[in-house]
Amino acid sequence: MTSAETRSRTGPAWLRPVVAVLGLLYLALGIAGWLTPETATVGHVTAGQVVGLFSASVLLNLVHTAVGVLGLLAATRGAGAIIYCWVLFVGFAGMTAYGVLATAFSTPEDPINVNWADNVLHGLTAIAGLVLGIAGARSISARERRAAGEDAA
Repeated sequence: MTSAETRSRTGPAWLRPVVAVLGLLYLALGIAGWLTPETATVGHVTAGQVVGLFSASVLLNLVHTAVGVLGLLAATRGAGAIIYCWVLFVGFAGMTAYGVLATAFSTPEDPINVNWADNVLHGLTAIAGLVLGIAGARSISARERRAAGEDAA
């Protein structure tokens, strides 16, 4: 495999810093959630909120912290950044669907304790993951088409 082929399979240069910023944001949100005193609550409790907006629970803080750490790790490689974007899309689309149902049919034993602000955040993250994943994949395919055109000439 030549160096041109290796470079064409890595993600675009702009994607890695964007993924790093997403990772940092979620890591900060996860850490702030752990510092919230009412983290151990279960159900829709509004007392334990992070930044006065997002809810805090053990599971939600685990997810946010893990997404942040994985984002920082994925930002080290271009292909990892693209995979991370697709995982963000699938994972947060599922979390948004769960969150909408959980907040619409509020049950006191909800272990994740999401609210509408969390649903908006997760929905926007899913959309960002989709857009970034498509843009990164299209950038790779455009580079591969250019490389194939140069090799054929």
